[in-house]
Amino acid sequence: MVIANSLGVQQVDGRLSMTRSIGDIELKSKGVIARPSLKTVTLKHGHDGFLILSSDGLNFVLNDNEVVDIVGICQNPQDAATFITDQALQFGTEDNTTVVVIPLGAWGKYRNTTRPIPYSFGRNLVGGRFG
Repeated sequence: MVIANSLGVQQVDGRLSMTRSIGDIELKSKGVIARPSLKTVTLKHGHDGFLILSSDGLNFVLNDNEVVDIVGICQNPQDAATFITDQALQFGTEDNTTVVVIPLGAWGKYRNTTRPIPYSFGRNLVGGRFG
C-alpha cells in the first residue's frame, strides 16, 4: 500500500521511499516490484531554468515548492545545492541527502529577490526519532 506522509511524499507501506522500494525483498509480498516506472521529460533550455537530482533524504523533509524557492534565491547551482542540503539537515532528515542542481538555459530567469522563503516549521515529522 502506498501512503503519503505529511509533505505529500508517497511511501510504500508508509515507511519505504519509492527509490528504496524497487526490489525490496521484505515488502515483496505487499506488492513491491523490481521494475521501475520511468518517465521521459523534454527539457526546454529557453524556458527551464534548472534540473534538480536529489535523494530521498531531501524529499522526506522539503517539498518541491520549497526546493524551487530555495534555488530561486541562490546566485549559482553550487550555492543552491549547499543551501538545500543544509536546510534538509536543519529539518532533521534521517537519511543521507544528495542534491545536484544542473543549470539550464534559463538559469536565473526566475530568480526570486523580493519574496522571503516560507518555511514550514509546524510539520508532522515521521520517523524513528519523532515516532
